[in-house]
Amino acid sequence: MASGPIYLAVADAIEADIRSGALAVGERLPPQRELAYQLGVTLGTVTRAYREAERRRLLRGETGRGTYVAPEEMDVSPLIPREDRSSDLDLARNFAYPHLNPDLSKGLARLARTPGIDRLNSFVPSEGLASHRETGALLFDLFHLTADPSNIALTCGAQHGIQILLQALFRPGDAVAVDEFTYPSILNSAPHLGLKLVPIPLMRAASGEFLGMDPASLAEAARTQDVKGVFLMPNMHNPTTHTMTLAEREAIVAVAREFGLKIIEDDPYTPFVETKLPALGALAPELTASIASISKLISPGSRVGFVHVPREYGNSVRNLIGESTWMASPITAELISGWVRDGTLKRTLAEKRKANTIRYELASTVLGTSRLQGAADKVFAWLGLPEGVDPSVVEANLAHQGVAALSSRYFQVSDRGVKPYMRVTFGSIVGEIEFRRALELLDWARTSDPGERFRASPVG
Repeated sequence: MASGPIYLAVADAIEADIRSGALAVGERLPPQRELAYQLGVTLGTVTRAYREAERRRLLRGETGRGTYVAPEEMDVSPLIPREDRSSDLDLARNFAYPHLNPDLSKGLARLARTPGIDRLNSFVPSEGLASHRETGALLFDLFHLTADPSNIALTCGAQHGIQILLQALFRPGDAVAVDEFTYPSILNSAPHLGLKLVPIPLMRAASGEFLGMDPASLAEAARTQDVKGVFLMPNMHNPTTHTMTLAEREAIVAVAREFGLKIIEDDPYTPFVETKLPALGALAPELTASIASISKLISPGSRVGFVHVPREYGNSVRNLIGESTWMASPITAELISGWVRDGTLKRTLAEKRKANTIRYELASTVLGTSRLQGAADKVFAWLGLPEGVDPSVVEANLAHQGVAALSSRYFQVSDRGVKPYMRVTFGSIVGEIEFRRALELLDWARTSDPGERFRASPVG
Protein backbone atom coordinates (compact mmCIF):
# COMPACT_ATOMS: atom_id res chain seq x y z
CA MET A 1 0.00 0.00 0.00
CA ALA A 2 1.33 3.46 -0.90
CA SER A 3 2.68 5.60 1.91
CA GLY A 4 2.92 9.36 2.06
CA PRO A 5 0.42 12.02 0.99
CA ILE A 6 -2.62 10.71 -0.87
CA TYR A 7 -2.33 13.33 -3.61
CA LEU A 8 1.17 12.03 -4.49
CA ALA A 9 -0.17 8.48 -4.67
CA VAL A 10 -2.87 9.66 -7.11
CA ALA A 11 -0.26 11.53 -9.18
CA ASP A 12 1.96 8.42 -9.19
CA ALA A 13 -0.98 6.32 -10.40
CA ILE A 14 -1.66 8.78 -13.22
CA GLU A 15 2.01 8.65 -14.22
CA ALA A 16 2.01 4.85 -14.14
CA ASP A 17 -1.09 4.71 -16.39
CA ILE A 18 0.52 7.11 -18.86
CA ARG A 19 3.79 5.15 -18.94
CA SER A 20 1.94 1.86 -19.45
CA GLY A 21 -0.24 3.26 -22.23
CA ALA A 22 -3.47 2.94 -20.27
CA LEU A 23 -3.83 6.71 -20.70
CA ALA A 24 -2.98 8.00 -24.17
CA VAL A 25 -1.70 11.40 -25.25
CA GLY A 26 -4.64 13.75 -25.68
CA GLU A 27 -7.01 11.64 -23.56
CA ARG A 28 -9.23 13.65 -21.26
CA LEU A 29 -9.18 12.82 -17.56
CA PRO A 30 -12.35 12.82 -15.45
CA PRO A 31 -13.38 16.15 -13.92
CA GLN A 32 -11.73 16.61 -10.55
CA ARG A 33 -14.96 16.43 -8.58
CA GLU A 34 -15.97 13.22 -10.35
CA LEU A 35 -12.60 11.55 -9.75
CA ALA A 36 -12.68 12.58 -6.09
CA TYR A 37 -16.06 10.85 -5.73
CA GLN A 38 -14.80 7.71 -7.51
CA LEU A 39 -11.69 7.49 -5.29
CA GLY A 40 -13.43 8.49 -2.07
CA VAL A 41 -11.03 11.38 -1.43
CA THR A 42 -11.50 15.12 -1.10
CA LEU A 43 -11.69 17.47 -4.05
CA GLY A 44 -8.59 19.24 -2.73
CA THR A 45 -6.63 15.97 -2.89
CA VAL A 46 -7.45 15.48 -6.57
CA THR A 47 -6.74 19.14 -7.33
CA ARG A 48 -3.27 18.79 -5.82
CA ALA A 49 -2.73 15.49 -7.64
CA TYR A 50 -3.60 17.04 -11.01
CA ARG A 51 -1.36 20.01 -10.25
CA GLU A 52 1.52 17.69 -9.31
CA ALA A 53 1.01 15.75 -12.55
CA GLU A 54 1.07 19.03 -14.49
CA ARG A 55 4.31 19.96 -12.72
CA ARG A 56 5.75 16.64 -13.93
CA ARG A 57 4.60 17.64 -17.44
CA LEU A 58 2.27 14.66 -17.62
CA LEU A 59 -1.00 16.60 -17.87
CA ARG A 60 -2.13 19.87 -19.36
CA GLY A 61 -5.15 21.81 -18.12
CA GLU A 62 -7.12 23.73 -20.75
CA THR A 63 -9.37 26.41 -19.28
CA GLY A 64 -13.02 25.68 -20.01
CA ARG A 65 -12.28 22.27 -21.57
CA GLY A 66 -10.70 20.02 -18.94
CA THR A 67 -7.45 18.22 -18.20
CA TYR A 68 -5.66 16.12 -20.83
CA VAL A 69 -2.63 13.85 -21.08
CA ALA A 70 0.13 16.11 -22.37
CA PRO A 71 2.29 15.35 -25.37
CA GLU A 72 5.92 14.53 -24.62
CA GLU A 73 6.97 17.80 -26.25
CA MET A 74 5.38 20.68 -24.36
CA ASP A 75 4.27 23.98 -25.83
CA VAL A 76 6.83 26.76 -26.11
CA SER A 77 6.87 29.02 -23.06
CA PRO A 78 4.89 32.25 -23.53
CA LEU A 79 7.97 34.09 -22.26
CA ILE A 80 9.93 33.18 -25.39
CA PRO A 81 9.45 35.70 -28.23
CA ARG A 82 8.31 34.70 -31.68
CA GLU A 83 9.96 35.93 -34.85
CA ASP A 84 6.76 37.67 -35.95
CA ARG A 85 5.32 39.67 -33.05
CA SER A 86 3.70 42.42 -35.12
CA SER A 87 0.14 41.60 -34.03
CA ASP A 88 0.85 41.08 -30.33
CA LEU A 89 -0.75 43.12 -27.61
CA ASP A 90 2.01 41.96 -25.32
CA LEU A 91 1.64 42.54 -21.59
CA ALA A 92 3.49 39.30 -20.81
CA ARG A 93 7.08 39.53 -21.97
CA ASN A 94 9.22 41.94 -20.04
CA PHE A 95 11.02 43.71 -22.86
CA ALA A 96 11.93 47.17 -21.60
CA TYR A 97 11.20 49.39 -24.62
CA PRO A 98 13.44 47.69 -27.20
CA HIS A 99 12.11 50.12 -29.83
CA LEU A 100 14.07 52.83 -27.98
CA ASN A 101 17.36 50.92 -28.07
CA PRO A 102 20.41 52.59 -29.71
CA ASP A 103 20.79 52.59 -33.48
CA LEU A 104 22.59 49.31 -34.16
CA SER A 105 23.93 50.39 -37.55
CA LYS A 106 25.73 53.34 -35.95
CA GLY A 107 27.10 51.08 -33.24
CA LEU A 108 28.38 48.60 -35.80
CA ALA A 109 29.93 51.39 -37.87
CA ARG A 110 31.80 52.59 -34.79
CA LEU A 111 32.80 49.02 -34.01
CA ALA A 112 34.24 48.59 -37.51
CA ARG A 113 36.51 51.61 -36.93
CA THR A 114 37.87 50.21 -33.64
CA PRO A 115 41.68 49.85 -33.77
CA GLY A 116 42.77 46.22 -33.65
CA ILE A 117 39.24 44.96 -34.37
CA ASP A 118 40.54 41.68 -35.80
CA ARG A 119 41.70 40.57 -32.36
CA LEU A 120 38.02 40.18 -31.42
CA ASN A 121 37.54 37.53 -34.10
CA SER A 122 39.50 34.99 -32.12
CA PHE A 123 39.35 33.06 -28.87
CA VAL A 124 39.70 35.08 -25.69
CA PRO A 125 39.89 33.99 -22.02
CA SER A 126 36.65 32.48 -20.74
CA GLU A 127 36.18 35.35 -18.28
CA GLY A 128 36.52 37.90 -21.10
CA LEU A 129 39.11 40.50 -22.07
CA ALA A 130 40.38 42.85 -19.35
CA SER A 131 38.96 45.90 -21.16
CA HIS A 132 35.50 44.31 -21.25
CA ARG A 133 35.67 43.36 -17.57
CA GLU A 134 36.50 47.01 -16.87
CA THR A 135 33.33 47.91 -18.79
CA GLY A 136 31.52 45.50 -16.48
CA ALA A 137 32.83 47.44 -13.48
CA LEU A 138 31.41 50.65 -14.99
CA LEU A 139 28.06 48.92 -15.50
CA PHE A 140 28.02 47.61 -11.92
CA ASP A 141 28.23 51.23 -10.78
CA LEU A 142 24.67 51.60 -12.11
CA PHE A 143 23.75 48.60 -9.95
CA HIS A 144 25.18 50.35 -6.85
CA LEU A 145 28.13 48.00 -6.53
CA THR A 146 31.80 48.99 -6.66
CA ALA A 147 33.16 45.98 -8.52
CA ASP A 148 36.72 44.75 -8.91
CA PRO A 149 37.32 43.92 -12.62
CA SER A 150 39.51 40.99 -11.59
CA ASN A 151 36.45 39.40 -9.93
CA ILE A 152 34.20 39.94 -12.98
CA ALA A 153 33.50 37.44 -15.74
CA LEU A 154 31.45 37.88 -18.91
CA THR A 155 28.51 35.57 -19.58
CA CYS A 156 26.09 35.12 -22.45
CA GLY A 157 23.43 37.23 -20.78
CA ALA A 158 21.98 37.20 -17.27
CA GLN A 159 20.22 33.85 -17.58
CA HIS A 160 23.51 32.18 -18.46
CA GLY A 161 24.98 34.01 -15.47
CA ILE A 162 22.31 32.58 -13.17
CA GLN A 163 23.04 29.04 -14.34
CA ILE A 164 26.80 29.50 -13.97
CA LEU A 165 26.43 30.86 -10.42
CA LEU A 166 24.01 28.14 -9.35
CA GLN A 167 26.62 25.57 -10.41
CA ALA A 168 29.60 27.45 -8.99
CA LEU A 169 28.09 28.14 -5.56
CA PHE A 170 26.02 25.00 -4.97
CA ARG A 171 26.07 21.26 -5.43
CA PRO A 172 23.31 18.91 -6.66
CA GLY A 173 20.94 18.23 -3.79
CA ASP A 174 21.49 21.62 -2.13
CA ALA A 175 18.46 23.68 -1.10
CA VAL A 176 18.28 27.30 -2.25
CA ALA A 177 15.79 29.80 -0.83
CA VAL A 178 13.75 32.00 -3.17
CA ASP A 179 10.86 34.41 -2.71
CA GLU A 180 7.40 32.84 -2.80
CA PHE A 181 7.00 34.62 -6.15
CA THR A 182 10.20 34.67 -8.16
CA TYR A 183 11.81 34.95 -11.59
CA PRO A 184 10.43 32.13 -13.80
CA SER A 185 13.81 31.17 -15.25
CA ILE A 186 15.16 29.96 -11.91
CA LEU A 187 12.05 27.78 -11.41
CA ASN A 188 13.25 25.72 -14.38
CA SER A 189 17.03 26.03 -14.26
CA ALA A 190 17.56 25.18 -10.58
CA PRO A 191 15.70 21.82 -10.60
CA HIS A 192 17.50 20.84 -13.82
CA LEU A 193 20.76 21.34 -11.94
CA GLY A 194 19.55 19.10 -9.11
CA LEU A 195 18.85 21.96 -6.72
CA LYS A 196 15.81 22.14 -4.44
CA LEU A 197 14.01 25.48 -4.28
CA VAL A 198 12.54 26.48 -0.92
CA PRO A 199 9.91 29.25 -1.12
CA ILE A 200 10.15 31.90 1.59
CA PRO A 201 7.12 34.11 2.34
CA LEU A 202 7.22 37.78 1.47
CA MET A 203 6.32 40.23 4.20
CA ARG A 204 3.14 42.29 3.70
CA ALA A 205 2.33 45.91 4.45
CA ALA A 206 -0.87 46.84 6.27
CA SER A 207 -2.27 47.83 2.86
CA GLY A 208 -1.62 44.31 1.56
CA GLU A 209 1.33 45.37 -0.59
CA PHE A 210 4.11 42.80 -0.92
CA LEU A 211 7.42 43.67 0.75
CA GLY A 212 10.75 41.88 0.92
CA MET A 213 11.58 38.33 1.95
CA ASP A 214 10.73 37.57 5.58
CA PRO A 215 14.11 37.16 7.36
CA ALA A 216 12.61 35.11 10.22
CA SER A 217 11.22 32.59 7.72
CA LEU A 218 14.58 32.47 5.93
CA ALA A 219 16.30 31.73 9.23
CA GLU A 220 13.78 28.98 10.00
CA ALA A 221 14.39 27.42 6.56
CA ALA A 222 18.13 27.53 7.16
CA ARG A 223 17.66 25.75 10.51
CA THR A 224 15.13 23.12 9.43
CA GLN A 225 15.68 22.57 5.70
CA ASP A 226 19.47 23.00 5.48
CA VAL A 227 19.20 25.86 3.01
CA LYS A 228 22.61 26.69 1.56
CA GLY A 229 21.87 29.98 -0.15
CA VAL A 230 19.31 32.50 -1.34
CA PHE A 231 18.37 34.09 -4.69
CA LEU A 232 17.17 37.70 -4.45
CA MET A 233 16.06 40.67 -6.58
CA PRO A 234 16.32 43.63 -4.17
CA ASN A 235 15.64 46.69 -6.36
CA MET A 236 12.78 45.76 -8.68
CA HIS A 237 11.49 42.43 -7.47
CA ASN A 238 10.06 40.37 -10.28
CA PRO A 239 7.05 40.17 -10.23
CA THR A 240 5.90 42.30 -7.24
CA THR A 241 8.07 45.37 -8.11
CA HIS A 242 9.06 45.91 -4.44
CA THR A 243 12.33 47.71 -3.70
CA MET A 244 13.82 46.38 -0.49
CA THR A 245 14.57 49.01 2.11
CA LEU A 246 18.02 49.25 3.65
CA ALA A 247 16.62 47.68 6.84
CA GLU A 248 15.19 44.76 4.83
CA ARG A 249 18.53 44.21 3.09
CA GLU A 250 20.48 44.34 6.34
CA ALA A 251 18.11 41.85 7.99
CA ILE A 252 18.60 39.33 5.16
CA VAL A 253 22.37 39.84 5.24
CA ALA A 254 22.36 39.21 9.01
CA VAL A 255 20.59 35.88 8.47
CA ALA A 256 22.96 34.98 5.65
CA ARG A 257 25.97 35.66 7.87
CA GLU A 258 24.50 33.76 10.80
CA PHE A 259 23.96 30.61 8.73
CA GLY A 260 26.69 31.04 6.11
CA LEU A 261 24.20 31.39 3.26
CA LYS A 262 25.52 32.27 -0.18
CA ILE A 263 23.61 35.03 -1.97
CA ILE A 264 22.89 35.36 -5.69
CA GLU A 265 21.74 38.88 -6.54
CA ASP A 266 20.09 39.30 -9.95
CA ASP A 267 18.36 42.61 -10.56
CA PRO A 268 18.44 43.59 -14.26
CA TYR A 269 16.12 46.60 -13.91
CA THR A 270 18.08 48.35 -11.13
CA PRO A 271 19.22 51.29 -13.32
CA PHE A 272 15.56 52.27 -13.86
CA VAL A 273 14.91 52.62 -10.11
CA GLU A 274 15.21 56.09 -8.59
CA THR A 275 15.97 54.83 -5.07
CA LYS A 276 19.73 54.37 -4.70
CA LEU A 277 20.52 51.75 -2.08
CA PRO A 278 23.64 49.60 -1.73
CA ALA A 279 23.62 46.28 -3.52
CA LEU A 280 23.68 43.12 -1.44
CA GLY A 281 27.12 42.60 -2.92
CA ALA A 282 28.17 45.84 -1.26
CA LEU A 283 26.66 44.88 2.11
CA ALA A 284 28.00 41.31 2.13
CA PRO A 285 30.77 41.04 -0.48
CA GLU A 286 32.17 37.84 1.02
CA LEU A 287 28.83 36.01 0.53
CA THR A 288 27.35 37.57 -2.60
CA ALA A 289 27.60 36.86 -6.31
CA SER A 290 26.02 39.70 -8.30
CA ILE A 291 24.75 39.82 -11.88
CA ALA A 292 24.58 42.82 -14.21
CA SER A 293 23.10 42.62 -17.66
CA ILE A 294 22.82 44.90 -20.67
CA SER A 295 19.84 43.04 -22.17
CA LYS A 296 17.02 44.84 -20.35
CA LEU A 297 18.76 48.20 -20.70
CA ILE A 298 19.85 48.68 -24.32
CA SER A 299 20.81 45.48 -26.16
CA PRO A 300 19.16 42.07 -25.70
CA GLY A 301 20.68 40.97 -29.02
CA SER A 302 24.21 41.31 -27.70
CA ARG A 303 23.67 38.53 -25.12
CA VAL A 304 26.34 39.92 -22.80
CA GLY A 305 26.09 39.77 -19.03
CA PHE A 306 28.54 40.19 -16.17
CA VAL A 307 28.96 38.29 -12.90
CA HIS A 308 30.93 39.62 -9.93
CA VAL A 309 31.90 36.91 -7.44
CA PRO A 310 34.00 36.49 -4.30
CA ARG A 311 37.53 35.64 -5.37
CA GLU A 312 37.28 32.05 -4.10
CA TYR A 313 34.70 31.23 -6.80
CA GLY A 314 36.60 32.86 -9.68
CA ASN A 315 38.22 29.73 -11.10
CA SER A 316 35.01 27.72 -10.84
CA VAL A 317 33.11 30.45 -12.74
CA ARG A 318 35.78 30.64 -15.44
CA ASN A 319 35.77 26.87 -15.90
CA LEU A 320 31.97 26.66 -16.05
CA ILE A 321 31.82 29.39 -18.68
CA GLY A 322 34.49 27.58 -20.67
CA GLU A 323 32.65 24.27 -20.42
CA SER A 324 29.29 25.73 -21.45
CA THR A 325 30.12 28.30 -24.16
CA TRP A 326 33.90 28.82 -23.96
CA MET A 327 33.35 32.60 -23.83
CA ALA A 328 30.84 35.37 -24.31
CA SER A 329 31.24 37.05 -27.68
CA PRO A 330 34.08 39.60 -27.52
CA ILE A 331 32.62 41.26 -30.63
CA THR A 332 29.32 42.16 -28.99
CA ALA A 333 31.13 42.91 -25.73
CA GLU A 334 33.12 45.55 -27.62
CA LEU A 335 29.90 46.91 -29.14
CA ILE A 336 28.23 47.45 -25.78
CA SER A 337 31.49 48.73 -24.24
CA GLY A 338 31.31 51.63 -26.67
CA TRP A 339 27.73 52.41 -25.66
CA VAL A 340 28.60 52.29 -21.97
CA ARG A 341 31.67 54.51 -22.33
CA ASP A 342 30.34 57.15 -24.77
CA GLY A 343 27.18 57.95 -22.78
CA THR A 344 24.73 56.14 -25.08
CA LEU A 345 23.61 53.87 -22.26
CA LYS A 346 22.73 56.75 -19.92
CA ARG A 347 20.95 58.71 -22.67
CA THR A 348 18.91 55.66 -23.65
CA LEU A 349 17.96 54.97 -20.04
CA ALA A 350 16.78 58.57 -19.62
CA GLU A 351 14.55 58.23 -22.68
CA LYS A 352 13.15 54.93 -21.46
CA ARG A 353 12.42 56.32 -17.99
CA LYS A 354 10.32 59.09 -19.56
CA ALA A 355 8.42 56.57 -21.67
CA ASN A 356 7.84 54.37 -18.64
CA THR A 357 6.39 57.22 -16.59
CA ILE A 358 3.77 57.76 -19.30
CA ARG A 359 2.96 54.04 -19.44
CA TYR A 360 2.62 53.73 -15.67
CA GLU A 361 0.30 56.72 -15.49
CA LEU A 362 -1.85 55.20 -18.24
CA ALA A 363 -1.94 51.82 -16.46
CA SER A 364 -2.96 53.55 -13.23
CA THR A 365 -5.77 55.38 -15.05
CA VAL A 366 -7.17 52.29 -16.79
CA LEU A 367 -6.64 49.70 -14.05
CA GLY A 368 -6.82 51.94 -10.96
CA THR A 369 -4.23 52.08 -8.22
CA SER A 370 -6.06 50.21 -5.45
CA ARG A 371 -4.89 46.79 -6.67
CA LEU A 372 -1.86 47.87 -8.70
CA GLN A 373 1.54 47.51 -7.05
CA GLY A 374 4.16 49.46 -8.96
CA ALA A 375 5.57 52.92 -9.60
CA ALA A 376 6.63 55.25 -12.39
CA ASP A 377 10.20 53.90 -12.18
CA LYS A 378 9.12 50.23 -12.39
CA VAL A 379 8.85 48.72 -15.88
CA PHE A 380 6.04 46.34 -14.89
CA ALA A 381 3.31 46.18 -12.27
CA TRP A 382 1.73 43.50 -10.07
CA LEU A 383 -2.03 43.49 -10.43
CA GLY A 384 -4.34 42.06 -7.79
CA LEU A 385 -7.59 40.56 -9.08
CA PRO A 386 -11.08 40.79 -7.57
CA GLU A 387 -12.03 38.10 -5.09
CA GLY A 388 -13.03 34.86 -6.81
CA VAL A 389 -11.37 35.69 -10.14
CA ASP A 390 -8.99 32.98 -11.38
CA PRO A 391 -5.92 34.59 -13.03
CA SER A 392 -5.48 31.56 -15.31
CA VAL A 393 -8.99 32.15 -16.66
CA VAL A 394 -8.22 35.82 -17.23
CA GLU A 395 -4.99 34.88 -18.99
CA ALA A 396 -6.75 32.38 -21.25
CA ASN A 397 -9.54 34.78 -22.12
CA LEU A 398 -7.08 37.54 -22.95
CA ALA A 399 -5.31 35.15 -25.30
CA HIS A 400 -8.61 34.76 -27.18
CA GLN A 401 -8.63 38.55 -27.56
CA GLY A 402 -5.05 38.66 -28.86
CA VAL A 403 -3.52 39.89 -25.59
CA ALA A 404 -0.58 38.07 -24.00
CA ALA A 405 -0.51 38.24 -20.19
CA LEU A 406 0.97 36.19 -17.37
CA SER A 407 -0.86 34.93 -14.32
CA SER A 408 0.87 34.38 -10.99
CA ARG A 409 1.35 30.67 -11.73
CA TYR A 410 4.48 31.45 -13.77
CA PHE A 411 6.12 33.00 -10.70
CA GLN A 412 4.89 30.71 -7.90
CA VAL A 413 7.19 28.19 -6.31
CA SER A 414 4.47 26.52 -4.26
CA ASP A 415 1.72 24.39 -5.84
CA ARG A 416 -0.87 25.50 -3.27
CA GLY A 417 -3.32 27.14 -5.65
CA VAL A 418 -2.79 29.94 -8.13
CA LYS A 419 -2.77 33.29 -6.33
CA PRO A 420 -5.06 36.08 -7.64
CA TYR A 421 -2.41 38.24 -9.30
CA MET A 422 -1.05 39.03 -12.74
CA ARG A 423 2.11 40.74 -13.93
CA VAL A 424 1.56 43.59 -16.37
CA THR A 425 4.56 44.73 -18.42
CA PHE A 426 4.82 48.23 -19.87
CA GLY A 427 7.51 48.22 -22.53
CA SER A 428 6.86 45.42 -25.02
CA ILE A 429 4.09 47.18 -26.99
CA VAL A 430 5.37 49.96 -29.23
CA GLY A 431 2.31 52.16 -29.70
CA GLU A 432 0.41 54.04 -27.01
CA ILE A 433 -2.95 53.27 -28.65
CA GLU A 434 -2.17 49.56 -28.69
CA PHE A 435 -0.96 49.68 -25.09
CA ARG A 436 -4.19 51.33 -23.94
CA ARG A 437 -6.19 48.77 -25.91
CA ALA A 438 -4.39 45.90 -24.17
CA LEU A 439 -4.99 47.48 -20.76
CA GLU A 440 -8.68 48.00 -21.48
CA LEU A 441 -9.07 44.36 -22.50
CA LEU A 442 -7.28 43.30 -19.32
CA ASP A 443 -9.56 45.49 -17.23
CA TRP A 444 -12.61 43.99 -18.93
CA ALA A 445 -11.36 40.41 -18.54
CA ARG A 446 -10.68 40.76 -14.80
CA THR A 447 -14.03 42.42 -13.95
CA SER A 448 -16.61 40.93 -16.32
CA ASP A 449 -18.96 38.06 -15.49
CA PRO A 450 -17.05 34.73 -15.70
CA GLY A 451 -19.49 33.36 -18.27
CA GLU A 452 -19.28 36.49 -20.37
CA ARG A 453 -15.52 36.22 -20.55
CA PHE A 454 -15.79 33.34 -22.98
CA ARG A 455 -18.93 34.35 -24.84
CA ALA A 456 -18.02 37.68 -26.35
CA SER A 457 -15.48 40.41 -26.79
CA PRO A 458 -16.29 43.72 -25.09
CA VAL A 459 -16.18 45.44 -28.48
CA GLY A 460 -17.84 44.83 -31.80
